[in-house]
Amino acid sequence: MRKLLTLLGVVAGLVPTSVAYGATWHVAVGEQARPPAGTPKATSLNQFMPSRLTIDAGDAVTFSSASFHTVTFLGGGKPPGLFVPDPAGGTYTGVKGADASQFFFEGLAKFIYNPVAFGPAGGKTITGAGPVSTGVLAPNGPKQKFVTATYTFPKPGNYRLVCDIHPGMKVGVVVKPKGAAVPRTPSQVDGDILTQQAAGWAKAAALEKAAKPAANSVAAGIGGSVALLAFYPKVLKVKVGTTVSFVNKSASEVHDAAFGPRKFIEGFMKTYDKLPAGPNSPNQVAPVLPYGTEAKGEYSYDGANHGNGFLVTPLTAGTKLVPLPKVASVKFTKPGTYKYFCLIHGPDMSGTIVVTP
Repeated sequence: MRKLLTLLGVVAGLVPTSVAYGATWHVAVGEQARPPAGTPKATSLNQFMPSRLTIDAGDAVTFSSASFHTVTFLGGGKPPGLFVPDPAGGTYTGVKGADASQFFFEGLAKFIYNPVAFGPAGGKTITGAGPVSTGVLAPNGPKQKFVTATYTFPKPGNYRLVCDIHPGMKVGVVVKPKGAAVPRTPSQVDGDILTQQAAGWAKAAALEKAAKPAANSVAAGIGGSVALLAFYPKVLKVKVGTTVSFVNKSASEVHDAAFGPRKFIEGFMKTYDKLPAGPNSPNQVAPVLPYGTEAKGEYSYDGANHGNGFLVTPLTAGTKLVPLPKVASVKFTKPGTYKYFCLIHGPDMSGTIVVTP
């Protein structure tokens, strides 16, 4: 009898279901809670859960985010770039290192954070005309666990929504005519979210276990819809004169590597990186993000670059969806222990290169 009831329950989940008109559904945008013990601390779920949802015309969908994402309907367009040239034609000027010398990007074009990618657009209804976007959907401080945005879908059709921040992160919303049967109920979808989130945590542990970078290389992030925001190995030992390759292994993230005193780096970013908090706020991408700190060619590091060891590699991407290189290389020319971290994800994503004679 117990097996029969279980089988009937499974079958019931596959049978089209009638849902009250004007129902509200839930889609999780990334992880919604802290991972369980044993999960790599650096895990980020760059996925919509579920990744496909079927609803009726007139229904609404509430998207909830506990991290840093957007929910964007592009209306057939391409995802916007995160950085764009300054519309005012500005250049980077007066940016100096600890030794008071100018960087090679002095006088080069300034970039700003793309308002189209980071800001809200459209209303609260998705009909097929785009774009419609939440803009950055992120908690405002540690006391706020998550934030939500709700959209109504009044017209039947297939709608593809993406996160502007994380390449490849998408959800398909299939809208059927009003009153049509759908395969799941809102409560069943809520259960699916928990199941998929648990599967993501489990996959993260497997990804970390399988991380085996090639000799003289560092994996800068790993994974895609389940991403590990970490460098592997955490500590790499090489001989002086070795060129280390920082290889982006993450299809949904961009990374770089910043060497030098942490206090100086954080002060530099605070001064020169201006992610706008509102329409009239200062907007500037720190010059080291689009340009790095060295002119084109092989990066060389001896622990004294720019007076205090400040060096930032070019940004890398692990997917062809983003027009960035996959690998950044640095040649280490002097013995020492050199710590670094990713400017995009902060000191929690850090590593160490130990250079021996």
